[in-house]
This record gives sequence, C-alpha cells and structure tokens, in this order.
Amino acid sequence: MSEPTTAPTEAGASAEPDFLKVSGLHAGYGQARVLQGLDFTVARGEVCAILGPNGAGKTTTMRALSGMVRGQGSVTLSGTELLGRSPEQAARLGVAHVPEGRGTFNDLTVEENLRVGAHVRTGRWRRGRAERAVVAADLERIYDYFPKLRDRSRQTAGSLSGGEQQMLAIGRALMLRPSLLLLDEPSLGLAPLVTRELFEIVRAVNEEERTTVVVVEQNAQLALDVAHRAHVLEAGRLVLSGPAAEIREDGQVAEVYLGVSVRAGKNG
Repeated sequence: MSEPTTAPTEAGASAEPDFLKVSGLHAGYGQARVLQGLDFTVARGEVCAILGPNGAGKTTTMRALSGMVRGQGSVTLSGTELLGRSPEQAARLGVAHVPEGRGTFNDLTVEENLRVGAHVRTGRWRRGRAERAVVAADLERIYDYFPKLRDRSRQTAGSLSGGEQQMLAIGRALMLRPSLLLLDEPSLGLAPLVTRELFEIVRAVNEEERTTVVVVEQNAQLALDVAHRAHVLEAGRLVLSGPAAEIREDGQVAEVYLGVSVRAGKNG
C-alpha cells in the first residue's frame, strides 16, 4: 500500500466541536508531575494527532484520557466527565485505548481476543441470540478491515507478527464500538509498509464509521497525513495547535518536530 497522499476528509466542524474537551489537565506519577495544565478540544469525527519529542507527555495524556492515570482538571466526552473514572468505566462510555505495546492476550486466539472487546462493551460473557448475532456481525466488520486476522482467527495472538498483533489490538478496541479511539504509538517496532497499511485502515475507520481518533505517533509526517488537526506538546505543555495540513507545511515546525533529530525547545 502506498503512502497516503490525499488530505483526510474534513470532519464536520459544526456537529460537535467540543466532543472531547480537555481543560487544565494535570497528571503524573507519584510526585512527578508530567502534564502542566493542558487545554485542547477534538471535534466529533476528527482524527487528531498528538505530537512532540520524547518525554513531552504524549503517553501520559492518553492514559489520563482513558483513566489509566489520575488527573486533575476536566476531561469531558460529549459533556460527560471522564476524570475520576476507571478504565472500565471509561470504556463503557465509549473510550477505547490501544496502549503502547499492544497488550494482546498471547495465549488466547485471535477471535477470543476480539470477543474480549465485545465483553468489555456489554459486561457479559453469556448472551442471548440477538446479542450473539451482533457480536458475529462485529467480528465480520473487523475481519473486513483486517483480512489477515480472518485468516489467523484460530491462531494464538502470541504467534502473530508484530504488525498482526497491532492489527489485533486495534480490532479488539473497535469491537467496543467506541466513539473515541485512542492510539498510542501504533507504528512502534513495525516496518514502514505495515505502518502505512495500519494508518490507511485508521483513515477508513474514521471516514466510514465517523469514529473520533486521537493518535500519538513518533512518525509525525505520517500522522499528519491522516489527521485533521494536531496538538504539539513540549515538557507537558501545549505549544502549538492547528490544522494538520498547516502544521505539516510549516518549515520551522517540520524542522523541530518532524525531522529525524528532534530538537526540543525551539517553539517553547
């Protein structure tokens, strides 16, 4: 699959511009404060890229949004407060988080991993006939996005390649039917061709299902090719926000954040 070359379809700006609203977000680990009062919004149906050098607070931001770390301030999803909720509660409110490192269950088969996503959504393992039909339809939907998973549905997750495990992690998240999909470093450790394939699938999910996506990605150029908007972090603070196309074309930003050697501090 070739590098994405067309701009992403514009999200409906007037539908719900503050679908995800982050206000004064502080978060960290123990006494170490990582996020220093973030403020940003993501519109319903957007793909939003969170960029910045290592240590900027990108992963901590994702963990705070999904309830994996405690935060102070406010994070609302379509007006419902997320801060203070557990990851399970956030998932049932429509937040699906694919963390860095994938987190698949290696001893379960591909299909069993996907069914875990359906369980998180419903909270039940035993289902009536109607619910089983819904889960079966969802499995087909995921297999349509990821045909390789269909071919390997009876294999254990631990036997898959790195790219296939990332596909499985994203597929399991989509089994939740999320309104907000959080992807943390989806390209980590993957070959460039596999990375491009994954991002094309993310683009398709966004366009076909109108799923709002927030993605943290070190391959900033590729993330900006898919995203509608981007927010750039540095040392736990927001230093730049704007349309992804404008950030991609900004020579100074490209030099600081999109090159092979990231030199933090120039835009701070």
